[in-house]
Amino acid sequence: MDVRPHVDGLRAGELRVSRCGACGLPAFPPPRVCPRCGRRDAAEWFTASGRGTVWSAAVFHRNYLPEHPAPYPVAVVELAEGPRLVTTLTGLPTADLADVPIGQAVTAEIDAHHEPPRVVFRPDPEGAAR
Repeated sequence: MDVRPHVDGLRAGELRVSRCGACGLPAFPPPRVCPRCGRRDAAEWFTASGRGTVWSAAVFHRNYLPEHPAPYPVAVVELAEGPRLVTTLTGLPTADLADVPIGQAVTAEIDAHHEPPRVVFRPDPEGAAR
């Protein structure tokens, strides 16, 4: 699974994700075989809007990476275009970490200070939770 187009997109300030070039099923990371139509190696990359919702969340109380002092929220964000990304949430008051709302509207931010760059999500006050 080659995610270089994703990383290159982050370096360019874009959130790129994949979809099947045959049937259009969005997926990230790109599967070798599309689970919908069975095509092999048919992934194509597109720039996502960066809008999404929190699909699932947890608070990690252990330091797995030095750049994430515990506690910190980790979420699965479902993008408006369909794929789900495991990511870090930012912009939450520490007191609210245990109450990350499922369905919270979020917006992608690219953390260019990290190498390779990464995407994190921040609550979107303009978006409505579902």
